[in-house]
Amino acid sequence: MTGIWSLSIDELLHYAMLQLDPCADACINIFSPDEWAGTRWLSATLLGLLTAAPFAMVQAYSFARSGLLPSERRAFVVWMVIMGGLAFGSLVFTTTIFLPWLYSYGHSFNDVNGLVGRYDAAEILRISISISWAIILVLAAMSVVMVAGMSKLLWEGNASWWRLRIHGMMLMLLWLVIPSGLPGLLVALTCFASGLVELVGWRFFRASMPVAHGLLDLLDEDGGTHRVLYVDCSCFGTSPRIEPLKGMGMVSYKSICRSPIEQDHLLDVTNRFQATKLVFSGCMIDSFPASYIDSLRFLGCETESLDIAHLSAARTDNETIDLALAMSSLVDPWSEKIMVARSLLIIENSNVTEIIYGEEIPFGLNLQPRQAWITSPKDSLLAEIKKLGILLTHNSN
Repeated sequence: MTGIWSLSIDELLHYAMLQLDPCADACINIFSPDEWAGTRWLSATLLGLLTAAPFAMVQAYSFARSGLLPSERRAFVVWMVIMGGLAFGSLVFTTTIFLPWLYSYGHSFNDVNGLVGRYDAAEILRISISISWAIILVLAAMSVVMVAGMSKLLWEGNASWWRLRIHGMMLMLLWLVIPSGLPGLLVALTCFASGLVELVGWRFFRASMPVAHGLLDLLDEDGGTHRVLYVDCSCFGTSPRIEPLKGMGMVSYKSICRSPIEQDHLLDVTNRFQATKLVFSGCMIDSFPASYIDSLRFLGCETESLDIAHLSAARTDNETIDLALAMSSLVDPWSEKIMVARSLLIIENSNVTEIIYGEEIPFGLNLQPRQAWITSPKDSLLAEIKKLGILLTHNSN
């Protein structure tokens, strides 16, 4: 593309010089032919890069796609599309409006002082390229902050990492193109660019932890904050839906243990909204790939299963008390005392006369209308159930 643009770069530079010339009569000259030749090829190279930008975007997305979560992929695509439009628009605005006004304004001081202006074409073009590149970089950094903030990928807890990446990349590329003989421009653009990014990201850098899917902050007995997400998986229709406990969020899937797409989505939700515990409805933990559970553990998220798919198969009368007891038996962040209270409330409001319990649901379990099952109940819960006069039967499988 650089070679192709080099065939017509002289005409383009001639038009650009006419736009940038601040004098009524031409006052731009070439004082150093070798510098002009270098600037000419630099201009052709930059035009080649801009022309190849759509192809570069596709290649960048293809490379990064496998390492991004669904929300990050969407944000990346949106940012690239927005940046493409902003880059083209800013180049047109800079070269046709902003820089001609800036050079004319600077030249007016020469007229006031009675000086005759003679300007180096190569220097003017290099400064123009630097300013245009700086504007594109600042717009890119600002758009990254806005897209990440509106996508809830950026908040106070991870603002430091985002600042390091955005400011670091922007300033590195900015310092790379600013001419070494213009230290004042280097300092001014560095302060201006960083200030604009901080101004745009003021609200996003200080945003509270994002909330969605009904997640609420739950406090344990020690005052620690937890976010518990109920993963309602229908398991291809074999697992009925039950309502989660108050304060739990909920996401629904068809068969998350078999669908990599649904697994990616859950990983994305866990990461974005800082879930600390996942409670699966019908899926058993060992049905997931070990690497997936390791990924959740790496995010600081615990996993637990209610095994509703097996519980619902143990009955033929459509009774849901076993499912309700499985949900009410959850502890951490809830205290054991609270767990016992809500489980007893369910039992007292039912006509259950016998409760069968054990470490795991036995194969072939067939519950009768006045029976219920509890998996791995706490001793305190068993003691309170016994006080109600309900028969307790232990099944060792």
